[in-house]
Amino acid sequence: MNSLASKITGTVILSIGWLVFIILFLAFYPTNFSFWQNVAIFLASGLIVAAIVFAVWARHLFDF
Repeated sequence: MNSLASKITGTVILSIGWLVFIILFLAFYPTNFSFWQNVAIFLASGLIVAAIVFAVWARHLFDF
């Protein structure tokens, strides 16, 4: 991913994919998980997506 357009596209696709994951997770809400386990899944998935987006944008952000 070298161009700005591909970075933006990748970020949008990852964001939409994460939202779809959260919607499907809530639609098939696992009843055997506690509230805090569900919060942990939500936060962990968000952190994974944020790390990937940061990795995509890191070179652009630190390139002076």
